[in-house]
Amino acid sequence: MDNWIWLIILAIGSFSTTFGLTWFLSKFFLKKGIYGHDVHKLDRPKVAEMGGVGLVIVLILASLSSLFIFPEFREHFIVGLIVILLVAAIGVWDDLKTLGPITKPFLLLFPGLPIIIWQLIVNPQLQPSELLLFSPTPYLPLIGSVRITYVYWLLIPIAITVLSNTSNMLDVMNGSTPATMLFVSGTGIISTIVLHLFGVTTLPGMVFSIILFSCLFAFFWFNKYPAKIFCGDTGSLTIGAVIALVAIFGRIEIIILVAMMPQIMNSFQIIHSVKGFRERREIKERPTKLLDDERVAANSSLKAPLTLTRWIVARKPLKENEIVLTMGIISFVSCLLAIFTMLMIIVAI
Repeated sequence: MDNWIWLIILAIGSFSTTFGLTWFLSKFFLKKGIYGHDVHKLDRPKVAEMGGVGLVIVLILASLSSLFIFPEFREHFIVGLIVILLVAAIGVWDDLKTLGPITKPFLLLFPGLPIIIWQLIVNPQLQPSELLLFSPTPYLPLIGSVRITYVYWLLIPIAITVLSNTSNMLDVMNGSTPATMLFVSGTGIISTIVLHLFGVTTLPGMVFSIILFSCLFAFFWFNKYPAKIFCGDTGSLTIGAVIALVAIFGRIEIIILVAMMPQIMNSFQIIHSVKGFRERREIKERPTKLLDDERVAANSSLKAPLTLTRWIVARKPLKENEIVLTMGIISFVSCLLAIFTMLMIIVAI
């Protein structure tokens, strides 16, 4: 019972701290000249950038608190904290200096290494009786756990770089990141709790999903249309990395993969349509265009990249908030499929 009380306290603390910090940063960054222009408004208003810094600060504080609240999982939170710090540092670098389209995903392979290194030091044979930061036996629907020991080691850095980048690549509209990732983190909460009740050790993943959900819920009020602050690469990359931690520590890899399908498909569509990795600023043809009434329309050019946004407005132009609502609905449906996947996993346990 004590654990549930602490989880509620962590949720309330993460929400309230993120809310207050984001409110402060939305004004502070604007005064300090750290802002971007909202390109989906005709007057292109100035909006504070790097709002993800607030999210990162709260994630760090919540992770440090979890070290003491759940001492039996101390190593998970230490390693998770290191991953968050490394991804956030790459995000800050990208926000301030702009990393190349190859450099960014390459650098994002490194934050996953602390998980591997720590596990190699303390329990390289992955003995169940000793520390396990992860289990190389992911659960598959209707099949149960499947051992993929050697492959799993390789998948850890790939998972972090892929989910970080996919989260980042859908951060294109006011509120698009929190509106979609709230459902994903919510799916993480439900799945880890249910699997926990069935005897699967998921507490570290559960904690990270609850913290992230609470942070995103608070951040949404400032990032939703019309945005008072942008997430920035600092935030969107870190959000994706935490989702990867939820998947790994919570043993819900396949569930998160299904929940993240809209983000993953959006990323691969972009990469395929522009024939490789390209920095957003390098793409001359934009996927959409802004009309005089502030509706967003699809760019009919064959050279324009295929994105989720372009697909949504392919039939008719929509307002920005309507596009984000549609993104949220798509993410919600994907997360329902993820919950169904969880139920099929439970059948096999």
